[in-house]
Amino acid sequence: MHNKTRFFPLGWLALAAIVVPSLTLAAGRERTWELEASLFSTSSLSLKGEQGSGLAINSDLGFGVGATYNFNNHWALGFGLDWVSPRYTATYIPEAGPPAQTLRANMDTLSLQVKGTYNFLEGPITPFVQAGFGWTNVDSNIASGPPSTGCWWDPWWGYICDTFYSTYGDDLVSWSGAVGVRWDISPYFSLKGSYGILEMNTSPNTQDASIDSFRADFVWRY
Repeated sequence: MHNKTRFFPLGWLALAAIVVPSLTLAAGRERTWELEASLFSTSSLSLKGEQGSGLAINSDLGFGVGATYNFNNHWALGFGLDWVSPRYTATYIPEAGPPAQTLRANMDTLSLQVKGTYNFLEGPITPFVQAGFGWTNVDSNIASGPPSTGCWWDPWWGYICDTFYSTYGDDLVSWSGAVGVRWDISPYFSLKGSYGILEMNTSPNTQDASIDSFRADFVWRY
């Protein structure tokens, strides 16, 4: 019992000896580059169109990569590329008119944005805000016409033929905002957690699409 009583203070001292120096060394983001790998979860979304048409998108997990340059310990500018493939249900009016038809599929959404970040504190643990602007491509994965087949010679696999489909999709202007916290674990590695919103400018006959997300970023700094 006497040994256990002495162990706990010594254990806390050892932990502090490891953590405190790492926090001190982690400070100093000025004039550094960062590469990011991200995992995020998106919210579900429901959009209403004309004559009873609409779109319901399920929540899903997505992935992202990015690069950022820190001008100093507060301001940073970079870009991010995000991909997510949620399940959706679309209700549409055929060309012949009502009644409405329903289809279900997976859409592919690819977003490329320029992002500005402000870190409130200079230290290794700091809250931050972020704003972004860019482009989002939405692919319905629904064929828009008959398939076409092409063939080519591959130096490794030989003669190859494949069938391709054109699909319904759209390129949209998008912008985003986020609030979060970052922790610079060491001079080279950081973790960030944030909550954000991606807004997409859809057609005039449909409300703008707004998707919430919770995000974890794994950062390598050099």
